[in-house]
Amino acid sequence: MGSLSLVVSDPPHGRVDHQAVADALGLELANASLKIGFAAPELMRCAERARALPFAALLSDTGMNVKVIDGADLARVPWPVPIASMSFGPDALVGTFRGRTVRVRYAEPVLAVFCKPPLNYMRPAAVPPLTPSLEGLQVAEALDGMATLDLYTLRGAHLERITIAQDVVDFSDLGDLQGGSPAESLKATLAECGRRFQRLTVDGRLENVRPRRRFVAGDAGFDMDLRKHYSFGTLLLRHALGEISADLKDLTHYEYGSRLACALGKDELR
Repeated sequence: MGSLSLVVSDPPHGRVDHQAVADALGLELANASLKIGFAAPELMRCAERARALPFAALLSDTGMNVKVIDGADLARVPWPVPIASMSFGPDALVGTFRGRTVRVRYAEPVLAVFCKPPLNYMRPAAVPPLTPSLEGLQVAEALDGMATLDLYTLRGAHLERITIAQDVVDFSDLGDLQGGSPAESLKATLAECGRRFQRLTVDGRLENVRPRRRFVAGDAGFDMDLRKHYSFGTLLLRHALGEISADLKDLTHYEYGSRLACALGKDELR
């Protein structure tokens, strides 16, 4: 497949001409306003770079903050590796996964992506249980709807991802950081990371955002026009992600959001 560029919204935006955005996207004004007001990054266009750059300039002229990223940057992001336990050591965060110990030194540049559903959110009943045999997309599906904290860092040219998931990690070693619920403990863990890491960039734009369901052909009652253009849950987005890599077409919402945040913030890791 050829290289594709992605025009991605990068909220918060400034003063935006809503009608101009509606005209650029080919949407009704109300739907365009919903996209402008969405708190997290979203795909606006997937195209060859020669077409993506003028479209990004068009949206920028409306007042929207947008960035152009390489579609391959989404495919390069590792799949989540949820650690089973963690602790804050004297000079590094230490986690364990399937008997392997991972460390992220406080002096390293780290990008933290925090995803948390709103209160009273109910996870889908069809979510598969997380078992040691699961890998890749299967892990992302098992974490679907959980509050998660992804820590991204570079090991030379290799991007590493450590996932702290609310119902997976054992918080017992964190002492006073344990909150009234796993999600609260996770938020406290993020705050402690902010105190300890010297070069931490936090993307919390998916905090309290209800994870959307992805398009599934044949779902009874699925409204293809409910979320238009490249919003998550549309067939159009699924096709765009599949053009980049067949591994990406079935991403869950938080997995998609974490990958976008990583691709947008990759310069913070250098």
